[in-house]
Amino acid sequence: MSMPPPPPAPPPGPTPGWGAGPPPGYPTSYPAQPAAGGQLAGFGSRLGGSILDSILYGILAAVFAVPGGIMIATSFQDCVTVDLGDNQAEIVCPPGSPKAGLLGGGIALIAVGVIVVAILYIRALGKTGQTWGRKLANVKVVGKATGQPIGFGRALGRTLFAQIISGSFCYLGYLWMLWDKDKQTWHDKVVDTVVVKA
Repeated sequence: MSMPPPPPAPPPGPTPGWGAGPPPGYPTSYPAQPAAGGQLAGFGSRLGGSILDSILYGILAAVFAVPGGIMIATSFQDCVTVDLGDNQAEIVCPPGSPKAGLLGGGIALIAVGVIVVAILYIRALGKTGQTWGRKLANVKVVGKATGQPIGFGRALGRTLFAQIISGSFCYLGYLWMLWDKDKQTWHDKVVDTVVVKA
């Protein structure tokens, strides 16, 4: 006499969806991250990027400033300094000095250098989030809400605010990131940006 086959196994129960909560063992909360999904950059890497920017863009500015300065100095070569006593002096120039062409050319060359450096810096910051120094330091500036580059206008506003306001008051605007939960400086907060590791 043969034995009857065993009854079939019961069907599996429904798998809980996210509405029922995460499965056992999964974390219930996650640390906040910027929209780019990147890790916020620390003070050291941000400072390193700024120092590298100062050096690299400074070298480019010197390409214009050095010959401009030489032109300005040459325009005054026929002038002499007269000592008036009591630690006072006066520059006396003969007719035709300083030479207007050299003086104007030197000033114009320095001005062009400042404009070129500013445009290159702000364009790189707005288009990719990485200036030359930030690229070497492996950090980039992105919009906090989007994680994307911020564009020329916001990059210009961020740069001007950093130079005029954040750099005042003992660089408090820069140091603010040391205790801010999103590691934002004042100029980050004004245009809603964060600096992340690239």
